[in-house]
Amino acid sequence: MVSMRGVLVATGALVVAAGALTGCGGSSGPAAVAPKPTAATTSAEPSCPKPSNVKPAHWSAKVPADLPKPPYAHIDDEESTTDGVHIVKFSTPTSLRDSVLFVVDKLPKAGYVLGRGDAEASEADAPFVHGNIRGLIRMLQVGLCNTQWLLATVDTSAATGNSPLLTPHSPTGSPSPLPFG
Repeated sequence: MVSMRGVLVATGALVVAAGALTGCGGSSGPAAVAPKPTAATTSAEPSCPKPSNVKPAHWSAKVPADLPKPPYAHIDDEESTTDGVHIVKFSTPTSLRDSVLFVVDKLPKAGYVLGRGDAEASEADAPFVHGNIRGLIRMLQVGLCNTQWLLATVDTSAATGNSPLLTPHSPTGSPSPLPFG
């Protein structure tokens, strides 16, 4: 299995190569015909079918209302710890790749700052900060089109302790928009 970082690096290399091919030109001589790019074989996963007749998930008021939530989520378990951490376990009928892309795309657009996370062949996680809210999203691939999620959040203005799950430092800025190392 290819790591998410490997897939993202390979995708980036393809985009750069495609840009280089289309950016050529400007010569005063006869127009040269650029070679047509050929389809590359990749290990990309097929698109997962969209489920029908899905009931919308009922998110607890302890989950930030403005936190982007993946479509078709099914909440499996929910609990709050004594030190103020709220944990939601849920699943989605999506691939791990699509789940990671959802986090990388939607959270920053909603004002959440992603920290440096980790990605492996079947797991990825990303810490985030938004105002007084600190959190962590962990995604685990359990099937081609099945991802289990763990969402842990804490409101630092109301927290009664310091959870080792959510360290008190803010995510560090990185030149890369990707939170996965």
